[in-house]
Amino acid sequence: MPASWLPAGCQEIALPRMLPRLLRPEDLHGFRFSEGDHCRLALLSSPRDADRRDDVGPASTPLTIFVEVHDPMEQVPLHAHHNAAELYFVLRGQVIFHVGDRTITACGGDFVVVPEDAIHDLQNPGPGRLYLLTVLSRDAGFSEMLERGIPAPLDDEDLEVLRSL
Repeated sequence: MPASWLPAGCQEIALPRMLPRLLRPEDLHGFRFSEGDHCRLALLSSPRDADRRDDVGPASTPLTIFVEVHDPMEQVPLHAHHNAAELYFVLRGQVIFHVGDRTITACGGDFVVVPEDAIHDLQNPGPGRLYLLTVLSRDAGFSEMLERGIPAPLDDEDLEVLRSL
């Protein structure tokens, strides 16, 4: 790309390239962190995708992107991500976030940002399932921990919802 699009005084940086790829809902692998969890998470991209690159070197991004599926009345306990913001795009359903002393209610089409180190939880008040597209700005082992979890395949309802978006 020509450097003419850059603002004055800025220099283009060559980042390691990742091969383009296409993921369809059927390609996703759902996981739960533990036996008691009901939430299913399916990775879309993580720093480990560097294995799919056409050159060598460190991964080009520390981001992790995943789909979350929450059953009605399900609640994710209070937690925080050290040095990592969490960005949520509500694909379908309604969600209630508690971030510090704030309560945020969001529904399909809304975008919610949880700042770095912020203690937060989320709840699906129902009546249907909640679908989130989530970006974690710094993986810090999150994707590896998830992939060591319990396989929990996305079901027909999940696949239908994801195909319809």
